[in-house]
Amino acid sequence: MSVLDGVINRAQAAIPMDLQVHGLHLYQRAKRAVVGDKQPTLVEEPIPDVDELALTEIDVSNPFMYGQGQWLPYFKRLRDEAPVHYRASSPFGPYWSVTRYDDIVTVDKDYETFSAEPQIVIGVPPEGLDIEMFIAMDPPRHDEQRGAVQGVVAPKNLDEMEDLIRSRVREVLDDLPVHEPFDWLDKVSIELTSRMLATLLDFPYEDRRKLVYWTELAASSAAATGGATDLDEMYRGVAEMAKSFSELWHDKAARLAQGEEPGYDLITLMQMSPDTKDLINRPMEFLGNLILLVVGGNDTTRNSMSGGVFALNQFPDQFDRLKADHSLVPKLVHEIIRWQTPLAYMRRIATRDTVLNGQFIREGDKVVMWYASANRDERRFENPDDFVIERPNARNHLSFGIGVHRCMGARLAELQLRILWEELLARFEDIEVVEEPEYLQSNFVRGYTKMMVTLTPLGEQPRPREERPFAWGRDRAAAAAPEPAAPQPERGGSREGWVTSTTESEFDLEIAARRDVAEGVVELTLVDPAGAGLPSWTAGAHIDLVLDASLTRQYSLCGSAADETSWKVGVLREPSSRGGSAYVHEKLAEGSTVRVRGPRNHFPLVSSPRYQFIAGGIGITPILAMIEAAEARGADWSLLYGGRSRASMAFLDKLESDERVTIWPQDDSGLLDLASVLATPRPDTQVYCCGPGPLLDAVEEGCASWPDGSLHIERFAAKKVAAPEDALDSFEVECSRSGVTVTVPEGTSIFDAVAKAGVEVLGSCMEGICGTCEADVLEGTPDHRDSVLSKKERESGTTIMPCVSRSLSQKLVMDL
Repeated sequence: MSVLDGVINRAQAAIPMDLQVHGLHLYQRAKRAVVGDKQPTLVEEPIPDVDELALTEIDVSNPFMYGQGQWLPYFKRLRDEAPVHYRASSPFGPYWSVTRYDDIVTVDKDYETFSAEPQIVIGVPPEGLDIEMFIAMDPPRHDEQRGAVQGVVAPKNLDEMEDLIRSRVREVLDDLPVHEPFDWLDKVSIELTSRMLATLLDFPYEDRRKLVYWTELAASSAAATGGATDLDEMYRGVAEMAKSFSELWHDKAARLAQGEEPGYDLITLMQMSPDTKDLINRPMEFLGNLILLVVGGNDTTRNSMSGGVFALNQFPDQFDRLKADHSLVPKLVHEIIRWQTPLAYMRRIATRDTVLNGQFIREGDKVVMWYASANRDERRFENPDDFVIERPNARNHLSFGIGVHRCMGARLAELQLRILWEELLARFEDIEVVEEPEYLQSNFVRGYTKMMVTLTPLGEQPRPREERPFAWGRDRAAAAAPEPAAPQPERGGSREGWVTSTTESEFDLEIAARRDVAEGVVELTLVDPAGAGLPSWTAGAHIDLVLDASLTRQYSLCGSAADETSWKVGVLREPSSRGGSAYVHEKLAEGSTVRVRGPRNHFPLVSSPRYQFIAGGIGITPILAMIEAAEARGADWSLLYGGRSRASMAFLDKLESDERVTIWPQDDSGLLDLASVLATPRPDTQVYCCGPGPLLDAVEEGCASWPDGSLHIERFAAKKVAAPEDALDSFEVECSRSGVTVTVPEGTSIFDAVAKAGVEVLGSCMEGICGTCEADVLEGTPDHRDSVLSKKERESGTTIMPCVSRSLSQKLVMDL
């Protein structure tokens, strides 16, 4: 960090955030008065028929495309004739459009070639409001900040949220008028999403509509999305948001400092994470992530709530089908999100020259993934413009993205939509849209600004469809484009030798010392060749050793965090090494250099008066630094340290003389006596464990009765779920739609078995942690081994993650 950056950071931390925004507003307003407003002026005009244009003239960034019903033919022509299409000039600059499903999957899963940084919108946000958010970051920075808040939508919490969501849905629906027109968007969609956002953020409930207002401002920049906005109003809104959330942050921090139990809202989770605990001192990043969470929690659910009503009015036969069979609601939810596609696209930047579907894309080019087009791609979805509740592959939509940037709130959005429709069907015979909806001016959010409806209570006869004043087409693309609306008036520091990026440092370090610290364990001491200091780190951090172009491994820092001149790592020679530990042991000698990335910390030591450390084998490495940190904080601690044998246990010279350490060699004493330290839950104690998977699983089981949040384990892979006693070595899977039946033998996943047989199934992580490959189960009993489904979803037995899960029945019939 340069001296200037340090001064700026200190100033930002000291000056109230809303005053910073006000100051920035005054500066930018003065600047606009001198050099003008660089926001594009977007005036609605009739959009010509796509067949009248040359391919090079097609510009799907037009923010009036959806309101005029032209988006379907435009995207269809691009998919058919130019699936990777270059537009040389637009109000948002030149950009590539990717419109086919398979090409978008390729781009979205390759963050190294197609970066999300620095923005995910097609244009450039107003100067000064180009704020940082983790959706516009790449790993590892993205993972750190997302990980800080991911827990709020963990399966266990979704189970606990269901009753709360249902009670709020009932409150809203029970107050709706019947037999008289009202705005569905305002009274249902906005009201429900604002209540949910207030809950997730622990925001004052009576002020929840402010969250909606701020969301609309944040998503309406003309330069970024084609929306209509007043920059002065936007700055005033951002300042108000900054002030409100700053006060909320500081209030929560004060209550935590006074000993109040932490909540499970997004603000508290950020305060508890070492990666975001100081976010309040980085105002633009703080605001960016809050705006992301508010917009993300609003737009997808809000516009899907409205889009579902609109779709069922356009396809009344599907509404009749739903009313006759309420069990179709889960399938309805997936089809709503596919058909509506609330966010039309995400933008990426090519990090290097590359080729996509035959088109050469240069480094630095903007690449726009049009999810709205992918979800209507005939190559993936049969009759894609129709709304079909029982569409067999609706859940494979791309509305939530795929890969590392897949929407973290996807299952929460699905849960809210499911509950809404379950409660609607229990109350109303019909929901009639009585006039053409009004559409949001945007190329980013596919949303509505007004939708007038009337409700018919259950048991009453709705108005015959032929008598309804609003004439429906099968899709708005078939309708003539409306007259353009009248123009609206304006509304009142790098170090030499270091390769730096927006994510972390990468540099070459010299191995100053190498020593054997146990059988098969070597300790490396890393220093800067020029003798310069190294970046600071905290207990639990690890670094990457880039051993060659295709071999990178992560190792915990095990030296002293107070040592600013050297880092230490301990590396076990794994008998079944895939190359990493063998390379370290055989090729890294004193005096050699190694490429290093980091440090980063996914395993932080939270404040506590007492710690119980448990280590197994090489898992001792992060614990060493944690013991030092506990000592520095004046906390009590004890360590239970196990290994195969005393000779295999590293760093005993530092530990065995301390009476707080229990050394437990397995060849002398058997398995670790976890009951001796975990049998009695202690509310004043944090448990930290690092070691092999079976040890982590056993400690999790031992801490089942401890207070929530007591146990800290870092998993670099999905949790290994023990096979039940009645697990089958092999079984059959019948793919009902494909007419294919395969045998899934031991050691082969369902995913691989059906894919080998030619059945297409979408996947991403292949570890049961992302949910991309989820498929419906029609018959049989799944053997769930994923980390995605909630307890209720597992018990229902209606879906499965085929990348890791198996079957408890001899035959599993899946909707593939």
